[in-house]
Order: sequence, then C-alpha cells, then structure tokens
Amino acid sequence: GLRWVTFPMKKSLHLAASLLLALSSVGFAADTVITVPNSGFEQKGEGWKAEQDNGMSTFIAEAAHTGKLGLRVTDASATLGSSLASPRFPATAGKSYEVRFYGRNVKGAGIAVYLKFYDAAGKLLNTPELKNQVNVAVRKNDTDWKQFSVAGAAPATATQVEIWIHSFSKNEVTADFDDFVLVQRDS
Repeated sequence: GLRWVTFPMKKSLHLAASLLLALSSVGFAADTVITVPNSGFEQKGEGWKAEQDNGMSTFIAEAAHTGKLGLRVTDASATLGSSLASPRFPATAGKSYEVRFYGRNVKGAGIAVYLKFYDAAGKLLNTPELKNQVNVAVRKNDTDWKQFSVAGAAPATATQVEIWIHSFSKNEVTADFDDFVLVQRDS
C-alpha cells in the first residue's frame, strides 16, 4: 500500500515549490543555457574583465554561495563604481536573454547586474540615454542569499550579450555574488 512520508513543514513546502517549478516548465520550449566560464568565481576573476573596476571586485571565501569562492564588490568611493564583465556571447536579435545569479547585500546600497547588448561593431545598444537598460539591483534589505534574475530582448542589431556587475558611482556598497547562469529563452 501507499505510505505517507512526512517531512518538516519547511522542507515539504520547498519540495512542493520545486516540483511545481519543474512541472511549470514542462510543455514549454527549453531555454538554451549559455556556458559562462568561471560562473562561480572558483578561478577568481579568470575570464571576467575588470579594466574599469577600480580594484573593487575581490574573490573570497566569505562571498561564496556555493563552492570555495565568490565575488565581493566593495565600493567605498562616493565618485567611482565597480565594473566586472563576463565575456561577450553570441546573441540573436529579438531573442530574449536572462541572467540568474545569487546575491546578497552586506552593507550600503547601489549595485546591480546588467545584461548588455552589442552590435557587430562592438557598440553598446542599451544605455541610460536610450532608457533601455536591462538590470536587477541587489537592494539594501537583500541581506540573505537569494536568487535574482533579469531578462531582456536583444535589440534589432544585436550580435552579442554580456553580463555586467556594476556598483553605482555615487553610492557606497558592499555586496556578494555567485553562481551566474545565462540563458537564451527559446519560448
């Protein structure tokens, strides 16, 4: 016969939510996962570009959500911001792209993860001036690890997409990031 297995309430809710999530994705076209090299910073900053980072991005154990290392951005400047970018990946105009990651705020506020689209000439296609930036902020009250995500459609002339982690120039903030996933939505 059937036996009911009981779990503590929190665990069974989590199980039910996971099952619901798994079921809700059935019947839809699968997302295409784009492999982000060193997506969990286990090789520190290897594969990521930090030219305009102002030395604010470090890779430490305290910032790890999983694994041994994570990214800690420490922006103690009222005039400069951090800048850490993934490699650029091929993008198809009109397709929707989504970045998912784990983040938490340590102190202060004013940091976000962006999806940036570029054309064949390397020109950035989503800017503050065009009011079409694609980003999600890790906010002041996000002090526990949680998964964040943001999605946006590649503009008409887009050929590439990148993930950009940036603390705002006028803000002072410390935040942790780990476990980045980039997907092309096929639905």
